[in-house]
Amino acid sequence: MKRTLSLILAAIFVASVLASCAAAPTASAVNANIRLTSSDAGDAAAWLTDRLGEKLTDRVVLGTDADGYGVDVSVLESDGYVIRSLGGEIALFARTADGLDRAVRKYAKMVEAGAVTDVTYHEGFRVKRIEIAGRNVAEYTIYCEDEANMLRAASEFAARIAKACGASLPVVTGEPSAPYIALKYVRDETLSSCGYRWSVAAEGLTLECSDGYKPQSADHAVWRFLENAFGWFGLSFGNETLAEADVISLPVGESGGEVNAFLEIMPGGDWHCIGDLFDHNKNTLYGIKHACHGMQTNKFGGSLSNSQVKDWAWDQPCWLDEDFYEESYADILAYIEEKVTAGGVIGEDFFFVDIAHGDNAEWCACKQCRKMFLAEGGTHAAHILTWANRIVGEINKDHPGLYYGIFAYQGTNKPPKTITPCDQLYITYCFDVCCSAHSLDGKDCTEDPLLNIGITTWDPRDNKTMSGYLLDWLKLTKNVYVWYYGLMNGCSQMSYVHTVRDDIRFFYENGVKGYYWEADNQGLSTDKVSIWLAYGLSWNIDMTDEAFDAYYDRILCALYGEDAAPWVKEYITIAERVYQEGHCMTCWQNYGFPSHMSDTMYLSVADELFDIIERAVTLAGSRTEEQRLWRLSCESIYKTCSNGYFPAYNADDDERIAELKRRYGLLVERMTALGIDVTAQKFVFVNWTPLRIGYEKDLELEAWTKKDIIYSDFSVTKPTREMPDRVAELLAERGG
Repeated sequence: MKRTLSLILAAIFVASVLASCAAAPTASAVNANIRLTSSDAGDAAAWLTDRLGEKLTDRVVLGTDADGYGVDVSVLESDGYVIRSLGGEIALFARTADGLDRAVRKYAKMVEAGAVTDVTYHEGFRVKRIEIAGRNVAEYTIYCEDEANMLRAASEFAARIAKACGASLPVVTGEPSAPYIALKYVRDETLSSCGYRWSVAAEGLTLECSDGYKPQSADHAVWRFLENAFGWFGLSFGNETLAEADVISLPVGESGGEVNAFLEIMPGGDWHCIGDLFDHNKNTLYGIKHACHGMQTNKFGGSLSNSQVKDWAWDQPCWLDEDFYEESYADILAYIEEKVTAGGVIGEDFFFVDIAHGDNAEWCACKQCRKMFLAEGGTHAAHILTWANRIVGEINKDHPGLYYGIFAYQGTNKPPKTITPCDQLYITYCFDVCCSAHSLDGKDCTEDPLLNIGITTWDPRDNKTMSGYLLDWLKLTKNVYVWYYGLMNGCSQMSYVHTVRDDIRFFYENGVKGYYWEADNQGLSTDKVSIWLAYGLSWNIDMTDEAFDAYYDRILCALYGEDAAPWVKEYITIAERVYQEGHCMTCWQNYGFPSHMSDTMYLSVADELFDIIERAVTLAGSRTEEQRLWRLSCESIYKTCSNGYFPAYNADDDERIAELKRRYGLLVERMTALGIDVTAQKFVFVNWTPLRIGYEKDLELEAWTKKDIIYSDFSVTKPTREMPDRVAELLAERGG
């Protein structure tokens, strides 16, 4: 093996893997011991044949048609199934193909464990009887106010009761008459925007919800009540599970409630998403949102023909320039008036205008701006606030009640010395380019993560400094949101489970009003676990250690199934230890182990992590759970390959390279089966910066971080544009 061939070999490696990979394996023939009763049972039979092979010695009959077998599949839920020994056969019946898939997986695991027993899963209603104040819930009527949002929530309540136990409850408006379930708004500042409380009296159940934000407060009251009082886990977030029960009873005198800890909860990015998206938007609160480059998005002030705004994506205007003020004021005012003319009502369904600066740090350096920058302590926030306070003050005269959002981001994280935001301004504080491996409060790290790889920015980025700036903003205004970074880098995504509790509590304890979590939405990481934990904390900020761990376990079960969940937890625990014991690192290093973190540190656990996830895959209880585990396995495989290939290559370890090639083939196979195009990897493995896989010592770092170079997979591939001359020269020197 010759070192000079490294780049060529890497490319050949991937090309050979891609050429040899197809969709996930399926059986070429169904085992002769399997007999089908319906045409939709073919996939389940093929899966069972592949899984058990020669271990399949039972005679098995399976399908969605159970006529003649004494099994009524009509009483099963869509995911329900029956496994039953009938004479000389093992019968696996379900109402749907999904139920059959779950049945064969359960049967296979029992065969491998050496004991097959009769199983009935999700037959009939999950709850046999619901009692309120000693009466059967079927006797009740749901009463609510005659208001659209409340009526929607009341109908949802009735639908959920019917789904749980079969009882059909009417929904009416007007004063309640016993026995009743009464939903109503209350004006109570202690309930915040979407809090609720409930109580049971002899006449019935009363559910009171805040009138602070009517578009969603009644919905949240119903979802959260059913989740907490009925044990309908995940109903308010996704992947819901209602536990089976003979009786759910709410006796007279029982009561409860919750208050949302934050005005805004907005987990999850929503662009470049592949596959495993959040199930719905129930995890969003309130109408005042975080800022998000509103000037750039809406092109406010962008029609100037002079040099003030060449391109919002690359230039900042002079925020103190009078022409820019007049132009931006006119554009923002026109935007508001257009919304109102179209029927928007300020304070009811129109709350917020985003006027945050564009996504760059190219600030004006004119004499006036420079003077203010220095006088206010070295921050461009002084210019933004001066402009924003003036804009908002003028518009508020004719359009009171609106709120406006600006950034503390890219040169404006540090607040000014003397300029204070007006009451209508909300600050979105961005924890960008700080340490993502440790908690944001700075107690576990003081390093500047960018200095670790030789990059400097406009101000220190260590968590202690960054959190200090946040606290300084909170001294100036109560209207502060946080932009929580968890950028979407697919297979290079990092875990936040070990920091999420500290971070959410840090926000709450210091008066942050809400947060937006920019996160991986591809399912190629554990981000959904972290975000779900954050969401739970946002309703129950004072969870005990025991309650938090139990909540964590239930989330893992909901996502990956009860059998696989403990293995996923072990996987996360081991992976997190690599971050906790390593240097400070930032999201812009791809959130992955191939950055400046010790290769040895990850490689010491890489095989263990691979084995854990592969074991979890075999324990999946459904196709959905299996595919979620495939996504995690891709993360593990990719990090192992990207860290391990060049160490193995430099050591002439052909055996290890062959094993990495086999694993990478499995990654491509699984991604292909998931519908992910591995040849279009810009948003699969890497977001905005190239993955640097072992080349840092040979090539200049700055050359590999230019925006016009994108390296994808486990190789060097053709860049999207012509590479800089120096990189081309270095590649030529290495025989590239």
